[in-house]
Amino acid sequence: MNERPLGIGIVGTGQRCMHFFGPHIRAVPDKARLVALADRDETRLQSAVDDLGGDVRPYNSVESILRDPNVDALVITTPDFTHRDVFDMALDAGKHVLCEKPMATTIEDAVHMTRRAKESDPTVQIGFMLRYAPFMVRLKAIVDSGIIGDLVQVTAAEVVEYYHGAAFFRRWHRFRKHSGGLLVHKACHTLDVINWIVGSTPALVSAQGGTDTFVPKPEAALRCRDCELTETCLAAYDLDDRYHNYIYQTGIERADPTRYASDLCAYNSEKDSVDNASILAEYKSGVRLSFSFATTGRRHERHFVLTGQRGAIHASQADGVIAVEPVGAEPETIVVLDEYRDEHGGGDTLLVDSFLRCVAMRERPVADVVAGLHSVALGVAATQSIDRSGDVVVLRPVLAQFD
Repeated sequence: MNERPLGIGIVGTGQRCMHFFGPHIRAVPDKARLVALADRDETRLQSAVDDLGGDVRPYNSVESILRDPNVDALVITTPDFTHRDVFDMALDAGKHVLCEKPMATTIEDAVHMTRRAKESDPTVQIGFMLRYAPFMVRLKAIVDSGIIGDLVQVTAAEVVEYYHGAAFFRRWHRFRKHSGGLLVHKACHTLDVINWIVGSTPALVSAQGGTDTFVPKPEAALRCRDCELTETCLAAYDLDDRYHNYIYQTGIERADPTRYASDLCAYNSEKDSVDNASILAEYKSGVRLSFSFATTGRRHERHFVLTGQRGAIHASQADGVIAVEPVGAEPETIVVLDEYRDEHGGGDTLLVDSFLRCVAMRERPVADVVAGLHSVALGVAATQSIDRSGDVVVLRPVLAQFD
């Protein structure tokens, strides 16, 4: 076990670094120390260091932060398409790695990263916080108990809240070359927790989907600040609304919100990601999945119907309710409500706690690189299938090497 707090560096000073990882690491000084930040934008980097306070050292490159002898572990929060390169450099330097989801934007990169991690000694964990959320942990435990028999099929739906969904079409996420598309970048959370509950490898995937809501509106301006429709627009972005605009801004940007230019019209922006999809998949074990994804909900919701050979489980994360309906036994309704009411269900803090424990105790993370690979593969395959009018994409040969 480590005798001193783990020294952690973070690459990328965006929302996840500044609103989550940085503060959570600061909150456990007996277990970890935030010792360094890296970002190639020096103005943004210095603002992040000032905001987090303490003796955090700033670096303007991945190479330089990895040379810091006090950095034992690296948290990767850079844009998705950069993960592979940063990941490789961190492992080459012998650092433990906590990589934000999605692990990669292509199956090829995810396979490479999985192989690298398995051949390396440091601990590698992927940022799938739902595996640690109390609701999901309870749901998996009920399935694993066998009360509904062997799992046969899963029907699931994720509906992203409208304003949140629109945000993906203002920024870099809207391009597949940067994020893999929303089935890789956003749906990966739900797809991963399904993979985890099923406990098998995705084998076959078919999907239909498209961009049907966030489509061009000729009457709207390119930026909300110039638009006459903001009073009635469901996706209108108010530069002065700090409550909803949770993107990290530097001190300069906070003084002049127009500098960040985050009010790009979600409808008129250029994009190639879908905003909704329906996915059918089959696992190596024979379990079948039907999953729908949308970005236009009133609130953020995840719903599951898990059907076994002796009953079914109905679960709603948004409501915190799990209804267990076994055949031949009394039904039971379980309410999993606690202080965590965000879309991640309290898993964020527990994700960091798990990483620190795994490094200290040399344990295998619950959200390991194979989990990262499976989620990327499922999301990429679904996107490819949509491009091919629903053709089946076979994943068995690619994923079998890590079974």
